[in-house]
Amino acid sequence: MTRLFLIRHGNTVDEETKSVYKGRLDIPLSQAGVARMEKAAAFLAAFRMSRVFTSTLSRSIESGRIVAGAQDLDVEMDPAFDEVAFGVWEGLSFTEIRQQYPEELKRWIEDPGAHPPPGGESFGEVRRRSMTRLKKIIRECEGMTIAVVAHAGVIRIMLFSLLDFRLIRLFRLGQDYGCVNIVDVYEDGNVSLNLLNFTYY
Repeated sequence: MTRLFLIRHGNTVDEETKSVYKGRLDIPLSQAGVARMEKAAAFLAAFRMSRVFTSTLSRSIESGRIVAGAQDLDVEMDPAFDEVAFGVWEGLSFTEIRQQYPEELKRWIEDPGAHPPPGGESFGEVRRRSMTRLKKIIRECEGMTIAVVAHAGVIRIMLFSLLDFRLIRLFRLGQDYGCVNIVDVYEDGNVSLNLLNFTYY
């Protein structure tokens, strides 16, 4: 059995002023985000990890380093775990997107797996890149405990893919800053979700 921790990065500096679709924008952690990840790392210290992966965005790398540092590990950065590319929506709030791109937003909400934001990625595309890499890591790390520190969008997509859920229901799943999800992956391919969106540390 391989134990997989999927961990969202901590709070970012922009959250204090405006909640926007960050996507590939490289927005760093806030002080609150650093503090949250330090608490998450203390909780995770009880689980001995073999490897810690992050996306290539600074908020994920910094969060991953806090988690990995408590385990005496280095992070392994991988673009396969970068956040969904939201194209022209990046830097905009949901209200602004609804006002400026009403038809595109409607199609995206109805089927995000097939319809990308203008200039961005569909969730189906993100699933292909993230799950191709994740499955390879799981094979390489069979029997180990590993962590991927990434972003709400890509973590939701990986969780739904592991559990064989339809991406159209993706928005029903909460992923708070600094949250921990635990999935056990068995040799026969079965999976068990043992912890979801946990932040009570």
